[in-house]
Amino acid sequence: MKKTTIALTLFVLMCSLFITSCTQPAKQKTLDRILADQTIVVGTTGEQFPFSFKDDEGKITGIDISIANHLAKELGVDIKYKVMPFNQLIPSVINGDVDIVFSGVSITTERNTKVVFPGAYYASGKSILTKDKKLSEGKKELINSEDITLAVTKATTSVDFVETKYPKAKIVLVKNADDAVALLDDNKVDGVVADYETCELLAYSYKESYLYFKNLSSATEKEFLSPIVAADDYLFINLITNYINRINTVDKYEVIDLIWYEYLN
Repeated sequence: MKKTTIALTLFVLMCSLFITSCTQPAKQKTLDRILADQTIVVGTTGEQFPFSFKDDEGKITGIDISIANHLAKELGVDIKYKVMPFNQLIPSVINGDVDIVFSGVSITTERNTKVVFPGAYYASGKSILTKDKKLSEGKKELINSEDITLAVTKATTSVDFVETKYPKAKIVLVKNADDAVALLDDNKVDGVVADYETCELLAYSYKESYLYFKNLSSATEKEFLSPIVAADDYLFINLITNYINRINTVDKYEVIDLIWYEYLN
């Protein structure tokens, strides 16, 4: 009697689970939703020159934005940008608030435990931007000093880089590169540490200030930039991986190089 009761209970439980699974709609996957809505939602900061920033008219532009726009064109859908602080980018993907992030994000082990990096499209490193020609030589003994103050954008890998390589230097955390350069112009910091490309283009943009820039990263300290997607949608991950591979092998000149040359000129 007891065995019969247990068996009957298990049968009822299994039927209940089956009915529940049939009545609940399947979780809509990212790619399905994009195609159904005809829109891809992209998370970005708009504050990471030259990868994602706002032009003089307030329009989102940059290398990453060019890549994202090209992706939307390839998918045949519209694109919608959600602008947010850098430290909200990963949570926005995990929570499904955005479909993908394009915002100069470097691949790190810690970040990779939470989200997927489907493919690197850019190799970068750290650089210093300064008015001091001697400091711009990039020598560690000059930068790693209690007398040196560096502006660094908060929540970026530049913070970890400075704290690890130049522990004696003082750090001023800023919101973006523009704020960092403003402090440098006002002589409130001795230098700015950011991605090499950021420092290079800022030096060209502020020629009248006589800014110097110097690569600080060794060959083993290169960083690789990738879009970010959620970890639970293999079809979308596969699509973005294939897209990045195509960018690197076929469309890089059109999507990345042309806009890069435009900034340099």
